[in-house]
Amino acid sequence: MSMDAPPPLPRRPAVEHTPQPTTTVVLDPDASADALDALRSETARDIVSALGDSPATASDLAERVETSLQNACHHLQCLQAAGLVTDAGCWYSAKGTEMTVYGLTSRRLELRLGAEA
Repeated sequence: MSMDAPPPLPRRPAVEHTPQPTTTVVLDPDASADALDALRSETARDIVSALGDSPATASDLAERVETSLQNACHHLQCLQAAGLVTDAGCWYSAKGTEMTVYGLTSRRLELRLGAEA
């Protein structure tokens, strides 16, 4: 194989991800506050902000927000569990390992007080 030949798989194919317009979080004593808990960390908020620019892998996000890969993965897991971040696709490392691409679930987070009508 020649040195100029393209890799057999595209490493970073286009990600077809369109966030929903709004995610609503209801602040109610009987409701879970997962979204607010997930966003209490500055690192988590930085990750959400970085994902607002474009979908990215955990390692890309760790680099963008200047944190460790382990810390970025922890916050991504919390943000995913809270419904704020979603799996937006798959890219491949230089060694061919699949890497999850994360994207925002929605562009806007709406807080409501009390039970939903």
